Amino acid sequence: MNINGIGVAGYPAWCSAGGAERNTANNSTQNVTGFVDQINQMKQAAGAQPQLVLHGNNEADEGETVVGSSVNALTGVSIAVYKPQNFDAANPVYHVKTWDADGNMTERMVDISKINTRKSDEIEMLAYAWHLSSSGQCPNAFLKFAGIRAYSQTEQQKYSADSVFEKVNWVDIIRNFMQMQYDIGNMKGYLDYKNLLGFLE
Repeated sequence: MNINGIGVAGYPAWCSAGGAERNTANNSTQNVTGFVDQINQMKQAAGAQPQLVLHGNNEADEGETVVGSSVNALTGVSIAVYKPQNFDAANPVYHVKTWDADGNMTERMVDISKINTRKSDEIEMLAYAWHLSSSGQCPNAFLKFAGIRAYSQTEQQKYSADSVFEKVNWVDIIRNFMQMQYDIGNMKGYLDYKNLLGFLE
């Protein structure tokens, strides 16, 4: 497992795993923990809560492989996506675990073929984004989705842990974000999201 980035102001900390051999590296888990600890210290110094805990590798069920995990800096919600032992790439179904800031965990199976991007929650979309990234279909899908999620939370002023379960139209959110980029003349920002939008429509 390797840390790809860590953020504040609504951007999540995240890590991804490209293979089983990386999932078992103890030093990688320590590196992730170190980064999260630094963010927690910064949040404590600023008087902000909740504590950030990036779940993932240590919580995998037997035979599962971590596809990726993230923690939302605004809500403290951590979501980990796993390939089950019997994973079928032709019909991808992922095991997704979600922890609130208090450590309470829920889990569900997410069938990628059944996701309606115009009416899905954050858990389904994170599974889809990690699927697109890990399969190579859209390598930066998770990073783009993380940006869109932060934009949506900021625009709507929704920072509660419960918002992760709300069904929303992610296609419209991305289109609105792309229009904003276009209006300010940021063609690179506009085009960066066009590829992801193509998978969601």
